[in-house]
Amino acid sequence: MCLLFLLHTLYWLGHDLVTLGPGTVGDLWTGGASAGFGGAPTAAYPVTTPYDLGLALLQGAAVGTAFAGRRPAGGLLAVATALTLSLRVQAIVSTGSHTSTDLWFVGGGGIDDSTLTAVFLSAGALVPLALVAAVVLPAGIRAWPRPGRAPGLPPVRPYGPAGPVSAIALGALTLLWVIWICYALTQSLGSGPGTSLEILFTGHGVLRAMLGMAPGWAWFTFLPLCAIGAILAATRRVSARGFALGTALVLLPVAFLALIGSLRTGTLFELGDVAPGGALLGRVQLLVELVGSVVVLVLMGRPGVPVQLGAPGVPGFAGPGGPGFAVPAPGPGVPGPYVPGPMGAPAYGPVGGPMPGAPGHQAPPGYQAPPGYQAPGGFQASAGYPPPQGGFGPPPAS
Repeated sequence: MCLLFLLHTLYWLGHDLVTLGPGTVGDLWTGGASAGFGGAPTAAYPVTTPYDLGLALLQGAAVGTAFAGRRPAGGLLAVATALTLSLRVQAIVSTGSHTSTDLWFVGGGGIDDSTLTAVFLSAGALVPLALVAAVVLPAGIRAWPRPGRAPGLPPVRPYGPAGPVSAIALGALTLLWVIWICYALTQSLGSGPGTSLEILFTGHGVLRAMLGMAPGWAWFTFLPLCAIGAILAATRRVSARGFALGTALVLLPVAFLALIGSLRTGTLFELGDVAPGGALLGRVQLLVELVGSVVVLVLMGRPGVPVQLGAPGVPGFAGPGGPGFAVPAPGPGVPGPYVPGPMGAPAYGPVGGPMPGAPGHQAPPGYQAPPGYQAPGGFQASAGYPPPQGGFGPPPAS
């Protein structure tokens, strides 16, 4: 199904490159032009954004690693499914609500209805598939090693500093998203509730592409992804590599193109007079996304450390005193545990009793000595003492 997600994203990226041209697409993505305002012609309104470029990279990596059987495939597929679902739900809301009298896109009064309808229908077809994939992926999780089967290749954890460093980078992004939403909510509520919150979370009237994301919707999407990725990386889970790589693959092109746009327009070091606090927060978030994504890709892209089976402290081994350890029960081929204490009496009687053949010895029942048998050493054989079965000396007189 992720291959279908990739084909959908690539189709609309190719659509923009053909209808608008690479130069216009680059201008739109770097802030050099705006749709409907001297940039793209209104009839050829842009469909994609830098998020779709990052999504295509993520979906391509997920499909490639899944077909190749690579270990990060599970985490990459999970992030690709979550992002596809989130972005396409946003597209359904915006393209399904846009009309000539109720504009959801900047300068979109003359958008081609056929393209708008195609985006709406194709996004609507992907959402059920993404929901199915979201159910199938967790159902495919298997424990390692599986009982009754050969262990096979072990899962892989992030090596050395990859886990902690990636956890710091993703944790910093999580914190910045929390600070951003608090600032945005404060600004929106200060200007009046209702309409401002709708613009913040749905992008009503401010979207610049048919597959565009509202700022609040981006917060709703990336905050949990960064938080989960930070937790997985900090605990060095086997799914941490794919999850962190997937998040970084999406954020890196978005941050890189935003940096180029800021340098191109000369606004990287300008905060402005309208909302300097928000501009400063945006610059910090941009730099953290850019540097953090590069660091995560470099560290998590390195080979991980295989999980060792049979070593203390590693899943799959239970040592003495650890959870799941039990003393084997006595049975065939398994000796029972040693219990200190007095030894039991031997089978022939108490220790220190008369020897066989001595006066007072009681022979086991069932054995009878022949009449007149003289026991060795001059002792009179008691009734029931078994006859000798050979030895040295002259044979008895007949």
